[in-house]
Amino acid sequence: MFKKKRGCPAPPQPKVLGRLIRSAELPLEVIEGLPAIELRGNREAVVEHCESVLEYSQERVRLRAKSFQLEFTGRNLRLNCMTDESAIITGFITGIGLTQQGG
Repeated sequence: MFKKKRGCPAPPQPKVLGRLIRSAELPLEVIEGLPAIELRGNREAVVEHCESVLEYSQERVRLRAKSFQLEFTGRNLRLNCMTDESAIITGFITGIGLTQQGG
């Protein structure tokens, strides 16, 4: 039989991703591809790492971003610009919702 060691257990070793983030000094969302939202007041939202448009109207814009769905509500919403990984939504933004999809 082995003797039980007394004292505190050893701290868990940092994961590789954590080490990479700290050494590169990059935000977590850049490394993992998570959605990043930059708001400019309530008139413009820049969404990075989005994959596709799920719904688009003047009152609602829904985007898919990795394992999340982003929903912007408001008035006179426009999808001003969309590239492979980002979108710019303009108009009078009254709400933002984030739903995590199973997976």
